[in-house]
Amino acid sequence: MRSSRTAGGETVMALQKTVYPYAKGPDFSRLFSWGMSLKNVSDLYIASGIGAHDARGVIQFPGDAVAQTRYVLQQVPGFLAEAGYEVADIVRIEYTFTREVPRGSFNAIFAVIAEFLAAEVVKPTAGTLRVVEALAFDHQLVEYEFWCAK
Repeated sequence: MRSSRTAGGETVMALQKTVYPYAKGPDFSRLFSWGMSLKNVSDLYIASGIGAHDARGVIQFPGDAVAQTRYVLQQVPGFLAEAGYEVADIVRIEYTFTREVPRGSFNAIFAVIAEFLAAEVVKPTAGTLRVVEALAFDHQLVEYEFWCAK
């Protein structure tokens, strides 16, 4: 476990993530961890409901949940950086799809997410996939919530 010193001289322990497999579940390790213990958490940041919209609320890639997912994930590093976080700090991802997302698209969506997380040694835990009637904006098919910890 790493530690660092603050200006006040106190020792602060670095965040420690320990993942736990689920022996009775399939191996989704390229996408998420089944369980995770966090120790030495000093900050928790939750980015709510990130969808594929621009600053005016115009949905990008209407009708294409895979492209919307890719668009969101391209925005995430910059969005997190504005709050002082990075992709490695993500400990949980919540998924929300509308009923319009064909079940046949799920694997392609998760492949995009796995690619986004490929460089991360410790994958975040996955929240429950919610399927809802609609999201905040017309033509919005997917929305993601990111939990980060330091």
